[in-house]
Amino acid sequence: MRGPELSLDSITSSVTGLPDGRVFSVMLDRKIALARRTLKPISIIFFELDEFESFAPYVREHAMRSASRVIINTVRESDTVCDLGSGALVALLDDTSEAGAVWAADRVRNAHADSPSRDVVTLSAGVACYPSHAMDPEDLLDAARAACSTAKIYGLGRIEVATEGDHF
Repeated sequence: MRGPELSLDSITSSVTGLPDGRVFSVMLDRKIALARRTLKPISIIFFELDEFESFAPYVREHAMRSASRVIINTVRESDTVCDLGSGALVALLDDTSEAGAVWAADRVRNAHADSPSRDVVTLSAGVACYPSHAMDPEDLLDAARAACSTAKIYGLGRIEVATEGDHF
């Protein structure tokens, strides 16, 4: 008896074509385990399309496709970019410190500002780094998500870095 077959569609977003949150979770666990062994930093940039829920469905899809292309074309080829759904995209940056992650997030924000969708949507970001902001993969993602929420409180299209306790 054969087990269920997985198709590529079952692990990628139908809108962006990027790996989904399940893939990201596995990748993050593995990258953190490797970082522990090699004593190298790992950074997460949690991107969120501002005011995503207020857009019509076709605008949401266009904005997600546009933002995902900008992120993919801006970060390094070795970095992992995934679509977490509901207007959230995440980049996992190997061997990258907090300063490097902020620089990468700013490059993405600037590239997005030059894209055709800049008039439709802005992109906010939260940065969190292992081991300085969290030691556990889930806590690291929570810290990046919380930093992004903080960025949105201060205004649209901002970048914020996690602070200790952001994931609690």
